[in-house]
Amino acid sequence: MEADVRSENERIKHLEFIQATIARLGNNVFLIRGWSVTATGVLLAVSVQVDQWRIATLALLIGLGFWALDGFYLRRERMFRRLYDDAALHRPPRVPLFSMDTRPYLSSVPWTGALFSDSVMMVHLPVLTVDVAVACVLAF
Repeated sequence: MEADVRSENERIKHLEFIQATIARLGNNVFLIRGWSVTATGVLLAVSVQVDQWRIATLALLIGLGFWALDGFYLRRERMFRRLYDDAALHRPPRVPLFSMDTRPYLSSVPWTGALFSDSVMMVHLPVLTVDVAVACVLAF
């Protein structure tokens, strides 16, 4: 009986570890999106002020980098959510106790799904569109 209680407490602690990781990844995504808008906005303002299309192109490249980073963190978060689901449903062969290994979910969570998800596109597509527009206007 005592072993069952200890085992259940360990399982709950494992779920808390996974949940904390998911929360950190979500916070990172939030920060990445904020930095993306801030960095590209500042570079666009500077490019317009000094009339240099190259700076607007740099803003575009930085925006693409933040988009890729956002997709990376979103994919990792989705893999940890799958790990949490399996651990919560108590599937010991698939998720050993205190395992944080997300490799089994690599094939089920594709990069393209994260990069082109609605939440990512709603932030980065407008930013990149403005970057391209400003670069084109300043170049011609």
